[in-house]
Amino acid sequence: MPRRPAATRCAAGEPSTSGREAHCADKSTSRRTVLAGVATSLALVPTLTARAAPGLKEVVDGGVTELVPSSIIGSLSAAEKKSLENNKRIQAQNNAPLDFPTFLRQGYDIKIMADGYERDDKGLIYKDFEQGSGPHPEDGQQVTFDYTAYNENGNRIDSSYKQGRPAATRLGINGLIPGFELGIKGMQPGGKRRIVVPPELGPPVGPSTFFSAKQCEVFDVQLRDVKSCRRRQIAMFSDVVCE
Repeated sequence: MPRRPAATRCAAGEPSTSGREAHCADKSTSRRTVLAGVATSLALVPTLTARAAPGLKEVVDGGVTELVPSSIIGSLSAAEKKSLENNKRIQAQNNAPLDFPTFLRQGYDIKIMADGYERDDKGLIYKDFEQGSGPHPEDGQQVTFDYTAYNENGNRIDSSYKQGRPAATRLGINGLIPGFELGIKGMQPGGKRRIVVPPELGPPVGPSTFFSAKQCEVFDVQLRDVKSCRRRQIAMFSDVVCE
């Protein structure tokens, strides 16, 4: 069987083994897996606490991430306007979905231009398209969801629809990109949400990980189901049953 050249979606709680990939804002050729790196050391998982006051800005490794409305276009610098035009042009070439955020980069500083989006106290950016019903998922439970993942250029880098089945994993086992898991926990079954994961809530980066650049990830997600799980002991063996 031919080996997939891009990142694969893992089974519940299992790591991707697709190998190390580069990810660049100006080159839309790589993919990141949603079920990211259980095999990476827990010490590499980025902290979920921000080093700046929550709300407008977050600082990560010298870079600043801002969520800004489209009304600020008139106050942008010439360099920022050029970055905006370039990002919009590439997004159009990639057939990015409607209402997709625009990303203005100046070094590690990122302005995320998007209207109608919210930002929580941990720096996660999201927009709900449909509200679900029922309780929010919690650590230890299994979530089943469909998703499409995009990079900053609006290029589709992964999708459960392309895989032909929803993804399923348990929460609280470090099996998901931190910001993506935060976004899932804020949903209810049946809900549809766009989650923008900034670098400070993204996967670990560096030589010892699969990821090599600080980039934003965008996910369109529909939460299908939430199940409670328990450990079952059978003689000398045990497993986890979710129902």
